[in-house]
Amino acid sequence: MSDKVTVDLDALIEFRSHLVSFNGTLHEEYSRMKNHWLAMNEVWSDAKYYEFGDALEEVAKGIERYLYVAPSHETHLLNLIERLRAVLDTHI
Repeated sequence: MSDKVTVDLDALIEFRSHLVSFNGTLHEEYSRMKNHWLAMNEVWSDAKYYEFGDALEEVAKGIERYLYVAPSHETHLLNLIERLRAVLDTHI
């Protein structure tokens, strides 16, 4: 068994950056859609409006849970990147 560990630090950094960007976009767009849908009640009030609202509410549970835990994943990856960078810097 080898004691070598292969790490692609650039890939981890790129993934974390993408994750942070995705999380921000998801939060903003979800909020905008929910608020826009609520505002549409004045002009759109048939059965499909409420059907859409029910579907949005159902997906909201997953989105809100995901966005609640997302910062811990971002922080974990940042800490991992910093630890790996420190290890790699000492072995260069």
